Amino acid sequence: MAAVVWLALLGQVACNSVVDVCIEPAVEVHEDEPPAAASEVCELPLCGALGERLFCIEAYESRHWGGAFNRRSGAAGWLQWLPGTARQWGVVIGDRVSEWAAAARIAAYGESFFRSQWVPLQRGWC
Repeated sequence: MAAVVWLALLGQVACNSVVDVCIEPAVEVHEDEPPAAASEVCELPLCGALGERLFCIEAYESRHWGGAFNRRSGAAGWLQWLPGTARQWGVVIGDRVSEWAAAARIAAYGESFFRSQWVPLQRGWC
């Protein structure tokens, strides 16, 4: 299984930026429209198709802010991880690289499992 995860990660990492900065401004997301796509220049933790999807999820979940917190559910971070799920996947909440790497591991389990984890995927937006 670890080999599959590393292959998925290796195939997605086209940039070697360790800077946790996104060149896109925060995206205003409305319930009726899908979030915007990532920019042409990849300065994200993962690039390629998976990076585009994670960027889209991030826009919906946190508006690209690592300090986002949902008081109702307790979800936090760039991708709005629930505390138990974050512990299970070894996520350091607020560390964008850690959050995206765990999301890539989830994606390696298959599309249906990946889609079940985030609302914008379930709505077909990302």
